[in-house]
Amino acid sequence: MSATPIYIHAVGAVTPLGGTWQATVPGLLAGRAAIAPITTFDVRGFPCTAGAVVPDSELPPLPETLPPDRRLRLFLPALAEALAALPAPLPLGPRLGVFLGAESGRASLSVVCQLVQLAGGGTDFDHRQFGVNAAHFARQQPQQALLVSSAAVAQHVAVLHHATGPVQTFSLACASSAAAIIEAVRALRLGLCDVAITGGVGADVDPLMLAGFGKLSALSLRGESCPFDVRRDGFVLGEGAAALILSRTPPPRLPQQPSVAILGVGRSLDAYHLTAPDPEGHGAERAMRQALSDAGLSHVDYVQAHGTSTPLNDVVEASVLGRVFCDTRQTLALRPLPWVSSFKGALGHPIAAAGAIGVLCAHEALRTQILPPTAGLSQPDPRCPLPHITGHSMQAPIRTALVNAFAFGGANCSLVLSQC
Repeated sequence: MSATPIYIHAVGAVTPLGGTWQATVPGLLAGRAAIAPITTFDVRGFPCTAGAVVPDSELPPLPETLPPDRRLRLFLPALAEALAALPAPLPLGPRLGVFLGAESGRASLSVVCQLVQLAGGGTDFDHRQFGVNAAHFARQQPQQALLVSSAAVAQHVAVLHHATGPVQTFSLACASSAAAIIEAVRALRLGLCDVAITGGVGADVDPLMLAGFGKLSALSLRGESCPFDVRRDGFVLGEGAAALILSRTPPPRLPQQPSVAILGVGRSLDAYHLTAPDPEGHGAERAMRQALSDAGLSHVDYVQAHGTSTPLNDVVEASVLGRVFCDTRQTLALRPLPWVSSFKGALGHPIAAAGAIGVLCAHEALRTQILPPTAGLSQPDPRCPLPHITGHSMQAPIRTALVNAFAFGGANCSLVLSQC
């Protein structure tokens, strides 16, 4: 027996392909890629000089009362799109929860540099000098400190929408927003709130992240994202935001518009290595099986894969998908593998927003029966023998979908969605 379904009432997004989710979808279905040379800072000397950046022209300015945080500038329009689609206003107070995936604000890099300068720099840390100068700095720029907080986005959203229910931030690298959605589902099932604002934001196309991931040899030296392709050599950094409004209560039924619910969720940890995935994929497999068991299913029709375009991760995920859906111990062993695609060929890897954007892709596919392709995939790797969707979108009768999000540190998240 499956657990309580949690209904998706509305969604919104800001991506490098569009300032709204509605504007993004046509590009995704056409197999367009938003990856281009980075021009927002000097990329000379970096191993990868490409990224998927949201144009400033697509983003409304922030109110003067908010700090100059790019995470807020990305997430608030995504949330506004979702809220505009709701037939009724959000509840206020303790019955409204906020669950977001976010990393620390990398715009804070300049703040950190200023604080280092205030401390005198070098190897000698003058606590007295730092205390005096930092106190003056804080008085002059009181909002800058918020830029180093992972929790700042969720806290601002809670204040703006008078949400005094549970407010949580999840900072698990590439699994951040998927974990946030999973915990929103669990909180709604437990009755801790009636409605949840959830999703995530990634604003990581910056020098610190480009240098860090480059040092780990995780980025594509060619500046291309081609998940599951024989040519893949790493991922490309992206940015963006996705917002969802969830509730235990089904939304009003609209003609020719099926409702979509989250039926099952699963989380696990590899406990293997800080950056490398378990090469056998045992943790990822546990997360997928948990989500399927929670949903009361043993098979799905479509998978929105983690599919980052790194040589190892794609092979591990493909292997696990084969085990989960072709396990001879299951009664449905003769069923074909589900269709598979990954949005990261089009939008790059938006780190903390990745899981939430994946959920929006699955939600759209279930609503419309149109499956997005994996942009950049033209020569499938024989080690990833999956029913890939390539080139352009395809129509297929689907009722269920699985979304994967796996992160550095071995954090694994899987969600099962279904038409209702």
